Amino acid sequence: MLFFASWGFSVRYGGMHELAQAAMRLQRQHKLDLGPLLRYADREATDAADRAELERAWQEAAPLAACCRAVAEAWQSGDAELDALTAGYAELAPRLRELAAMCDWAAEREAHVRITFDLRTDERRAQRPTDPMARA
Repeated sequence: MLFFASWGFSVRYGGMHELAQAAMRLQRQHKLDLGPLLRYADREATDAADRAELERAWQEAAPLAACCRAVAEAWQSGDAELDALTAGYAELAPRLRELAAMCDWAAEREAHVRITFDLRTDERRAQRPTDPMARA
């Protein structure tokens, strides 16, 4: 998801990667507001500016959930051009749906959420944190 969000963010600066083009198509052809998905921060805050950015990443859960669902639906809508741009990224739609479900949980509790990342691992997929709310 970070890879897509990063390229989606790069659209405003002329990013031309296929995921940047996919983000542009989602915005223009599918009329999606990707803003909630493009609001993220580095979890490892090393200075005051990083800590401020991490705090700015908090957002209402419901709009992020709606954004994630809309992107996942568009991703699997049969749009041939979008399909070509996103070939090889089939795992994104299910991950977006998972994030939407997490945001639904937060929204039901009137909680805010934030998307963060941690680049301190060399694993392609880091282990997911244990759900503190799950019962053993």
